Amino acid sequence: MERDEFEQQSDLFPYPREVHADGSINYGGIDLTKETERIHEIPEAQASANLQRLLEEVNLQEGLFMTLGCDYGALENGIGGYIDFAFRPGVSPRIKQQTAALDDFFYAYLAKQEIQHGIADGSMVNYARGVLTWRHAPLTIGAQQYDRVILHFYCQQQDDCEWCLDHIRHFLVTAFPALPQSDV
Repeated sequence: MERDEFEQQSDLFPYPREVHADGSINYGGIDLTKETERIHEIPEAQASANLQRLLEEVNLQEGLFMTLGCDYGALENGIGGYIDFAFRPGVSPRIKQQTAALDDFFYAYLAKQEIQHGIADGSMVNYARGVLTWRHAPLTIGAQQYDRVILHFYCQQQDDCEWCLDHIRHFLVTAFPALPQSDV
């Protein structure tokens, strides 16, 4: 995974709502691990059942990850958005060092899914590589400095976005945490 060239400064989290000069709104970064009741304030989650499920399961369960922000909506010739996430502050530094390799772990998870479900070799991985862009950038939570992941997705059909979000959710909540510590 490449370092995001445009995100060189460290962002603070959580961050407040902001209305931009063009009228667009950034609804703010909500720490859903601490303020779970605020999930309904995220309009993007209302547009995608699997994005809402991802936000709920990643943040509401005891886990390794937390979301920091997201977007989802119609774009020219398709549907797209992003999920901004990071390891939770209490996760061991050894595991946090794997941030830049999360995309490799994700594609290995998809390859395993292909085998388990008898799907043509490489079809899920190749599709995902074509519609997902993984980047990492600095993040500050409290006094801690580390990396976050900005995972962009762009698909021609909403069902394809939902497929991606479902696999990303399963990877973050179940597959990656289940890896043996020696593999991480």
